[in-house]
Amino acid sequence: MNSTISYLYSRQNLGIKLGLDNTYALSERAGNPHESLPCVQVVGTNGKGSTSAILANILRAEGYKVGLSTSPHLFHITERLRINGQPIPVSVIKNFIQLFKSDIEEIGSSFFEIITVLGLWYFVNEKVDIAIMETGLGGRLDSVTVCNPFVTLVTSISLDHTEILGDSISKIAYEKAGAFKPQVPVLAVRQSEEAEIVLSRQAKLKSTEIDWLNHLLDESIDVNLHGVHQRKNATLALESLKYLPFPLRHDAIISGLKTVVWHGRFQMIKTHPDIIFDVAHNSSGFASFIDEFSKKERLGSNYLIISLQSRKNIEDIIPLLEKNFDTIICTETGHSRQLEAIGIAEYFSVQVVVNPDPISAIQTVVEQLKPFDSLAILGTHYIGEAIHKYFELSFDTL
Repeated sequence: MNSTISYLYSRQNLGIKLGLDNTYALSERAGNPHESLPCVQVVGTNGKGSTSAILANILRAEGYKVGLSTSPHLFHITERLRINGQPIPVSVIKNFIQLFKSDIEEIGSSFFEIITVLGLWYFVNEKVDIAIMETGLGGRLDSVTVCNPFVTLVTSISLDHTEILGDSISKIAYEKAGAFKPQVPVLAVRQSEEAEIVLSRQAKLKSTEIDWLNHLLDESIDVNLHGVHQRKNATLALESLKYLPFPLRHDAIISGLKTVVWHGRFQMIKTHPDIIFDVAHNSSGFASFIDEFSKKERLGSNYLIISLQSRKNIEDIIPLLEKNFDTIICTETGHSRQLEAIGIAEYFSVQVVVNPDPISAIQTVVEQLKPFDSLAILGTHYIGEAIHKYFELSFDTL
């Protein structure tokens, strides 16, 4: 592994640091790019990455130079920062680390704090017209919240990262609303009642207002991402355009929706048999996947390979998984915060296969698939490495 990338990963040993002080400090050393970057901030639980990718692709279709910051990555860290769909060059990361390594160590910057400031610095130096910034965790204390957006977008809020953000929708909504800023408008999809109460209250306290999204795109408009939830994300992205000082032709909007690519979201790796990759990693994500998966009449056997990070509670979705899949294989990713395959197996009431080696798990199923069978590979971004290696699939270009 490149020594610069290894150094970045070593900063993960500092853990997750909640709070903006370090990010502001490092950004100041880098010339305060957060103050001058024209951007949109996207917060929520599910759909942040898809919404960001859709919005970026629409703007790109008009010819604008668009930065896109998302997390986590599927295979390589460079996927997190893109300009017009292309990952940041490793040479740029190396240059940033060389310039600011002493500052990083003096401040004690964590992995995500470094990546955030690197993105801001990269986008400003490359003079992007606009950057779409996905919030990593929560909002109130997330590094991305140092930016000054034209608008804050709120995707669907559900239970996830409860050990950090809180064990209720109200607590999680409060953390998401922490990204709200005075006089910066908020555009949000409809939420549960308890989430909307908290979001509305926090918006008022922050001297801003929420524009609630009450419709979906017309069915005649083609979106190159599968599922009703993706049409909701596309609608959010499309409606956000009215807050931006960028003229767009109708043709560019239609083209941006029709050509958007976002890896790991109901991604068809192969057909006949169908092999589908989706980073659904919480109950809401699994439910959205099953909703789309079950629309097609599936005449053969359905296989599920599932891997999860620790502290994921999916008990309420287990009956739905058991109903839709004939064979369930639990595997691992090798990531430091993975849930062991045997631990995943304990969620299920039916007999499952435990195979900790993800490539072996994939190979074993693929070799027995018949033309009308289906294989879904679900549960975490971190299985992207095994998918990349087994299927020789690149996640680089959007």
